[in-house]
Amino acid sequence: MLGPMSSISAIPGVTQIATSAIQRSSKVLASDAAVVANPGVASRDLIGALVDSKQQVLYTAAAAKLISASDEMTQSLLDAIA
Repeated sequence: MLGPMSSISAIPGVTQIATSAIQRSSKVLASDAAVVANPGVASRDLIGALVDSKQQVLYTAAAAKLISASDEMTQSLLDAIA
């Protein structure tokens, strides 16, 4: 069974994972934007880039919610310990 301190120590790892996911999504989104901006791109590739860009936005929103949840969890644990 994990104690409160081990739960708190796991939170930075979660935040780091979520931050990495946001950075990764940002890179993929930039790549998708380059495809969309290219006037000579095939329509199939354009549609794929647009769909993927929406997916990256959803990944980023999920990672942001994870960071928010870990902040709330940290605050709750600190309140419980104090």
